[in-house]
Amino acid sequence: MTADRRGGGRGRVRRCASRAGSLLSIGLEPSNAYMPSVFPRTIGGRRDFLRAIIDAADGVAAAVKFNLAFFETHGADGWRLMEDVRATVPEGLAVIADGKRGDIASSAKEYASAIYARLDADAATVNPLMGRDAVDPFLQWDDRLTYVLALTSNPSASDLLEGDLSARISAKTGEWSARCDGTNAGLVIGATRPTRIAELRRVSGRLAALVPGVGAQGGGVAQTIAGSACEGDELGDVLIHVTRSVLPTDEDAPTMDAFATAVRGKIETLNREAAAARASREHTQKEGGAP
Repeated sequence: MTADRRGGGRGRVRRCASRAGSLLSIGLEPSNAYMPSVFPRTIGGRRDFLRAIIDAADGVAAAVKFNLAFFETHGADGWRLMEDVRATVPEGLAVIADGKRGDIASSAKEYASAIYARLDADAATVNPLMGRDAVDPFLQWDDRLTYVLALTSNPSASDLLEGDLSARISAKTGEWSARCDGTNAGLVIGATRPTRIAELRRVSGRLAALVPGVGAQGGGVAQTIAGSACEGDELGDVLIHVTRSVLPTDEDAPTMDAFATAVRGKIETLNREAAAARASREHTQKEGGAP
């Protein structure tokens, strides 16, 4: 199946978000800590776990995000698992490969090929600290969406990224993507710093954003939506990423079918929360409040 990537990676994500009426990205992380006991701790069990999440997300989420570390730790079996599972993702879900790659241009070119050509991901995450050399090979893929780390959700992001550096990264990413009108570049901005999301997006020229950190890391859906909007945004320009927030406990998932039902229910609950937050923000804007 060939994905519809008209309008670049941003257009692809927008269409998936519009189809589902959702701004959620759902995590695919086959970790023992996240898997209810109904799934065996085998490659087959991990495959069933991931496919159940994908089935649950289809039609109610915009994207799924493969965290590459959770696959790479299993060596060749893990990469085969990732390719196998990726092949089952339906057209209506955008695929994000989260590896946070960042290296000199020759290496970055191969990283981009592995993610965009071999895995056929719609989007990826990239670490820009080595400069344009590390990012440009990804941006050469005009029909994909490369999210550049600007300000992450982990507590020690303040060691380097908080403050001027995050703004410089955001501005530079906007410059690098200008030749494609921002359709192939975006920013990663953590939900734990919601008041900076719109600021950094404006500095970049209103690039798209992937916002992790909701739930277990302390970020909130309503706060993220309130702090992320820029004028002219469409659904999907800001994706809120969740993993553990949609995974049920053993008690709630005694069977595989119960697991999938519970995941879908949690996604739908977050969708309602997001819709209410968007409506509240729009009402505030119409009443003349802050954007």
